[in-house]
Amino acid sequence: MSLDHQIPVDTSTAWADRPLPTDRQGWTDRAREVAALVSATAFERDLAGADPHTEIGWIKDAGLLGLQGPVAHGGGDADWATVLDVVAEFAKVDGSIAQILGWHYAYTWLFRSFGTPEQRERWEAEVTRERLLVEGIANFRDRPIGARDEGEEIVLNGGKQFNTGLPVADRVFIGAALEGTDDVFFVYTAAHQPGITYGEDWDTLGQRSTGSGSATVTDLRVPWTDALGFADKAFVPQPANSTPGLTSQTLMPVFYVSLARGALDRAAEYVRTRTRSWLHSPYERAVDEPYILDGFGHLHSHLLAAEALVRDAGEKVSAALRSPNEVTAEQRGDLAALLSAAKTVAVDVGVEVTTKIFELTGARSTARDVELDRFWRDLRTQSLHDPVAYKRLQVGVHLLRGEAPLAVDWYS
Repeated sequence: MSLDHQIPVDTSTAWADRPLPTDRQGWTDRAREVAALVSATAFERDLAGADPHTEIGWIKDAGLLGLQGPVAHGGGDADWATVLDVVAEFAKVDGSIAQILGWHYAYTWLFRSFGTPEQRERWEAEVTRERLLVEGIANFRDRPIGARDEGEEIVLNGGKQFNTGLPVADRVFIGAALEGTDDVFFVYTAAHQPGITYGEDWDTLGQRSTGSGSATVTDLRVPWTDALGFADKAFVPQPANSTPGLTSQTLMPVFYVSLARGALDRAAEYVRTRTRSWLHSPYERAVDEPYILDGFGHLHSHLLAAEALVRDAGEKVSAALRSPNEVTAEQRGDLAALLSAAKTVAVDVGVEVTTKIFELTGARSTARDVELDRFWRDLRTQSLHDPVAYKRLQVGVHLLRGEAPLAVDWYS
């Protein structure tokens, strides 16, 4: 669904005369500026379940889509820790935009983890220079799209019931498998062309502005040269093939703790400015109520601990990804178990924060225009995509049996 917004600034010129950031803090500051614009339209988009065409335009104008791309083409050549900081700024105000942007970064990481040197150079330059948004028809929960080899081309047919950001994407990765095999590979192609149909059937509790929904691929022809990591129609494996799960699994806990942080900050401001003390209370101000002070102290303390764990895990993954072809199976296993632990804590704390704040802010804080409910709905919806019970199992198995989470999909 499309929705026109009143644009508060002309973002095509807002950053035109300003150089791109050159360090982690600079990119985080740039993300915070754009997130402030996104925040102003989040309420309206959430109510309508609208696709964020305007907001993605702001992100493009700010140069954020090329964050990982080569500096020579207008990118930031940023590490993964910087990516996570940028995504966190958006998640603090709008889980939907954070999800779209986070998956863009995860998908563009495929250039480095699966692509041939020629593909990486060509596609990273294109995405960065043209400020393209990359998403995917690649969810591992469904069967891969069927692929048929027809000489110089691959013919694709099939569907996926859940995908993120497709209506606003410029390019997509399609997860496919040749007939008679279960070996998944990726094809990189234009997001809007004959042969790709989007269902526009996403109507959920939260994450309502992610442009999510089903996709159907019908007789789509792509050249073998656009099959990621293939040379002369043969896949060329590399150690970095095991790293995409690390990128996707660092994004998830960042979503959760950042949504929780956004909710807690908003709730705290609400108490300072609008919450009244209870009629039987000896205190005139809500900020002096012992149960409110205790409640916020509890939530803030636990969230600080969760943020520290998630940040530590992200820094360790980022360090490993500096040399993705040198990541060993043991190193990957340790990182995957750490991410499962971080995700477990992030979900538990995030759900507690976004739920408990209502007891501390009062009945009027449930009004829609206060928007506290949006943080809970977004976090609750996002966290259900990957059962946290399986994360706890992975942590326990790694601790007691020394077995690493599998590296066969993006869920570990």
